[in-house]
Amino acid sequence: MTIDIWFIAAAGFFLLTLCAILRIFPGPTLNDRLIAVNVATTLACAGSLALTVALGSLLVVLIAGLLACIVFATTVRISQVRKEAAP
Repeated sequence: MTIDIWFIAAAGFFLLTLCAILRIFPGPTLNDRLIAVNVATTLACAGSLALTVALGSLLVVLIAGLLACIVFATTVRISQVRKEAAP
């Protein structure tokens, strides 16, 4: 039985993604929430890349890339539309 280091790395990235997702809800401002969404998406993409190497399937990274483009475009649009008042 061998230990697959890529699978362990993917699990670590997905654990960090979960921590970033937990940061989205208590975020005090909209900007904090948007940054947490972007960090979670970036970590999930890194995890999917490691999972792609572990499984040998390019479908995982293709789906993650498409979802990341949608999430990043959405956060850019939300940041343009909803401007917060400066303190």
